[in-house]
Amino acid sequence: MSDLHSAWSRLFVQSLREAGVAHAVISPGSRSTPLALALAQAMPFTVLHDERAAAFFALGQARASGRPSVVLATSGTAPGHWLPAAMEAREAGIPLLLLSADRPWEVQEAQASQTVDQLRLFGGHARAFFELGLPDAHPAALRAVPRLAAQAVLATHHPLAGAVHVNARFRKPLEPQPATGPEPWRPLVEQLSRAGAPRLLAPAATPSPEAVALLVERVRSSA
Repeated sequence: MSDLHSAWSRLFVQSLREAGVAHAVISPGSRSTPLALALAQAMPFTVLHDERAAAFFALGQARASGRPSVVLATSGTAPGHWLPAAMEAREAGIPLLLLSADRPWEVQEAQASQTVDQLRLFGGHARAFFELGLPDAHPAALRAVPRLAAQAVLATHHPLAGAVHVNARFRKPLEPQPATGPEPWRPLVEQLSRAGAPRLLAPAATPSPEAVALLVERVRSSA
């Protein structure tokens, strides 16, 4: 069976877990099926049908553990219900990963049901935004999946903790299809899965010697 959607999703989710995501909260929907199945196979998960409640549930997990939880919703208006939690995450400095499934670009602005503009949906309330795009068998696209996952997790913590939004598009059919021939992308996906997510380290900030000297001077002058 040909199953690029599932392989793409598993590679991304595995990389999230290796980068530090501890738990998934899933609000089921059709377009998010490949990601929902990948999350359920990779880490502990909770199913909550109300997207607003799901986002705050994930926020509470992150507050308690100090590690980001990922919350998943399907396309359309569903991820819009995350806005209050995204705002809370930013103001409280809590790491949170918002993962929205989306419809392909060709149905945007075409009056297609459950199709809205999900790019940078949370504006300045999200610390960062990443567009995962459509599953793509090109080697460069496959290699970018683990890197983007690791970058998104790092961005939930650095430079300031908060919500990070990742938008992932899927084109139907969402379910596996019969393979019509050899699939050259499979060995690279297996190789990337074995290699794991890249380890990204936040840069360490050090005080400016000039600033330290100025501080010492002002403290001495006020004594």
